[in-house]
Amino acid sequence: MIRHITLIDFKEDATQEQKDEALQAFRQLPQHIPGILEFQVGLDLGLLEGNAGLAVQATFANREAFITYSRHEAHGSVVFPVCGPIMAGYSTAQFEG
Repeated sequence: MIRHITLIDFKEDATQEQKDEALQAFRQLPQHIPGILEFQVGLDLGLLEGNAGLAVQATFANREAFITYSRHEAHGSVVFPVCGPIMAGYSTAQFEG
């Protein structure tokens, strides 16, 4: 199995409404992209200073399923129009597990 993590930092002027819209956009990905075994996404709870604003954890059966996900047009048509304008940066990692 391949596990994928994404951490997104929001711009300082991002509103709570915009963050909630980004969350909802990410929640739509499993219905658009085949091969996702598990998908969890959430906004940071603010328990520690310096955390990312949004986290995604997804699980795929194999590398091919992850590559399909990573290149799928839904990122550009569902997530980026909502998240892109308020995103300050992001990081990702994939690991077997």
